Amino acid sequence: MITIKDIAKCAGVSVSTASRALNHNSRISQKTIDRVEKIANELGYQPNQSAKTLSSGESTAVGVIFPVTEKDAPANPFHLDLIRGMNTELQTMGRVLSVAICQTSEALLTNVKQMVEQAKIHHFLVLYSYQDDPVTQYLRESGQNFVVVGTPDNPKDRFVDNNNLLAGKKATSFLLEQYQVHHPLFIRSTGHWNYEKNREEGYRSTLPETDQLVLQISEQTTNQQLRQFVEDHPEIDGIVAADDIGLLIFYHNLGFLPEIYQVPTVCFNSSRLIDMAGLKVDKVDMQPKLIGQQAVKLLFKPQQHQKLIGFEIQ
Repeated sequence: MITIKDIAKCAGVSVSTASRALNHNSRISQKTIDRVEKIANELGYQPNQSAKTLSSGESTAVGVIFPVTEKDAPANPFHLDLIRGMNTELQTMGRVLSVAICQTSEALLTNVKQMVEQAKIHHFLVLYSYQDDPVTQYLRESGQNFVVVGTPDNPKDRFVDNNNLLAGKKATSFLLEQYQVHHPLFIRSTGHWNYEKNREEGYRSTLPETDQLVLQISEQTTNQQLRQFVEDHPEIDGIVAADDIGLLIFYHNLGFLPEIYQVPTVCFNSSRLIDMAGLKVDKVDMQPKLIGQQAVKLLFKPQQHQKLIGFEIQ
């Protein structure tokens, strides 16, 4: 079995230097880290994770914190693809995922504290951002290493995000130019998510004020309310949906109205749910797998923040 001593000998460094390099210690140069990792990969080295945890005082697991999720809420395919990207990158580092997902903010905070204090997890990826979040406040105050997926409310937090304002502009412009739409409806949830706000801002900045029409919906929005809204706005000739879940809720709760199903539609997230529902819409791929990979890389790098602009309309 290949040991850390074998790697150190091949690399011409001490055992402690080889160990620090494989753990991406900031005191070791990137050149040495790259050389040691290359040798470890060539030799097929597999670290003893239990021994590593005991010697370092911290787990090799990385905590992934989901937003507060109601018991019956549908799984968000964007999050699943984020996880796929994160896991792919973490595997190259010999690390694994540990998930925190709860139905209340209080339960989520307790879960994260247990991960830190009992499981010795000190690296976290936070899959949401909203103001005065007790979880990210705890991570800051207790000195944990974390990266937010989304634009954080604290400017000092490191983050990875798409330019959602630009994405909103491009999605709206696409409808106007490709389908000669004049009065597109923007659909978003009743939540306070920054990505929805920014996409809506991009939508609004593309249209004259008189042509702007925004509908906020939730699972509690009734069929009658939606039908009344559509009947009150016969000018709707296109739809921009802030995300795939919102669009599915809209159509499901609305019921069958052929005229609204036929208008050109752009939906954020290239979701398999949309295809399974048989909806013919143009989709904006926000590349969640790439975001997940970049979030992991940033977690173990010293950069202050990073923003991605990697979407495409399909």
